[in-house]
Amino acid sequence: MKDKYKKIAIFILILVACFGGLNIYLNSRKESIKIDKSFNRAIAIKDNKLVEKVTIDIDGKLSDTHFVYRYLRYSKELKGTVVLNNEKYNISASSSLKNKTFEGVLTKDNNTLVSDFSVVISEDFKQICIYKGDYIIASPADTLNEVNTIYKDIVDIPRD
Repeated sequence: MKDKYKKIAIFILILVACFGGLNIYLNSRKESIKIDKSFNRAIAIKDNKLVEKVTIDIDGKLSDTHFVYRYLRYSKELKGTVVLNNEKYNISASSSLKNKTFEGVLTKDNNTLVSDFSVVISEDFKQICIYKGDYIIASPADTLNEVNTIYKDIVDIPRD
């Protein structure tokens, strides 16, 4: 009977050692990528009416945070700055592995707890949607309909 418990204990220790070794290996494979992206075809709408054309410039760093075993890939975090028509905001976004987007907030002050805007960026950095209430900025868009389509595609929050 004692031999059986010893074998179980050794098996559990081997599993823990393998899992620990795998985590150490995966942590050593983390990467960071510099992001310098401009969105020139952005439109801002408010109350479903065209407000203005906007330029969006992102300057940041995309870093691996931790390995998500469920999706067999790293979760990523985007930190940096976003310039909206010469107004500078800090961006803090992380990957939503289920939706294949980066979701986060834009804030004027780095230490504030209240966001100025919410932001969603497609994983391939081809689409962006910045929103707060009924004010939406989306790119690439040339019409009101394209802004609404991008909002529905990547934000996935119902609007009235």
